[in-house]
Amino acid sequence: MILSWKELSVAFKQELIIKRAKFFGESKAYVAIIFLGEDYSSATYVKHKKAYGDSIGLPVIVFWQNHHAEYDRNQAGKFDDVDIYVNQNYDSVWKVMELIRYLNHDDECVGIIIQLPLPQQFEEYKEQLLAAITPQKDLDGLGGVVVWLSEMWLIDFVPATPKAVLYLLQHYKLDNFTGKTVAILWQSNIVGKPLALECIKREATVYTCNVKTPPEQIKTIAKMADYIISSTGKVHLIDDSFVRDDNSQIIVDVWYGHIDGKPVGDVNIATIQDKVASYTPVPGGIWPLTVACLFDNVFVLQSYGDILKPYKL
Repeated sequence: MILSWKELSVAFKQELIIKRAKFFGESKAYVAIIFLGEDYSSATYVKHKKAYGDSIGLPVIVFWQNHHAEYDRNQAGKFDDVDIYVNQNYDSVWKVMELIRYLNHDDECVGIIIQLPLPQQFEEYKEQLLAAITPQKDLDGLGGVVVWLSEMWLIDFVPATPKAVLYLLQHYKLDNFTGKTVAILWQSNIVGKPLALECIKREATVYTCNVKTPPEQIKTIAKMADYIISSTGKVHLIDDSFVRDDNSQIIVDVWYGHIDGKPVGDVNIATIQDKVASYTPVPGGIWPLTVACLFDNVFVLQSYGDILKPYKL
């Protein structure tokens, strides 16, 4: 069975439009994306996030490392005082920190994202920049506070990509993890680690692998797993040598890359599609659902305002 996002997309978007009206009414609420560098894949992600936010009535303002005059003119005049920050270059960590402080205290800003990966000049400051985002606006959860509170069962917050995985499995009634074995490849802060925690909460036995895990060990773990969830960033790493031949496993491909200009993922689908019970396609699987889940987290964090207030920066 192919686990596709398409049949979910219309209903999910309508739900977000309703939430936007409920939470923000006629206000000029917006989401801020801080985009440092010129990474092509990141630019594509930012473009899709902006388009999706516009489609549900929750605009995205992009703050660039280097001022983009034509793009910024399209944003100018819509958000009053924020214009002065849109029209700046963010070529130093101090300017980025100043921007984050402004966004933290701007009531119309309801979410802040620092687009990763960061260029080299900012990489050593990544943790400080992420931690500077006030928890109620930390849509990726990379500042640490909201993920920690969720781990302690004080709130129910799941970062966008793990949330997309769980949401899609729930839709297809494949989310009963009790007693099941899950193999998660790799251990990133934005996908692997929070997803492992969520699977543990759901009473699964979880194995996580990283780039240092011997390849044969990864294959052994994957073959014994009921679920294989891969976000390695290695095109077509997962083939039939990673799966059993009994049509029982579920494979979720989180990554999105290209071969000869065509979108592909970690999983070589042609080699596994007849040997597993279900799998996600690329394109059309997890990635577009991740963008929707990212915006849904705006409303999740808003609903926990009282709990998060003591942590406000």
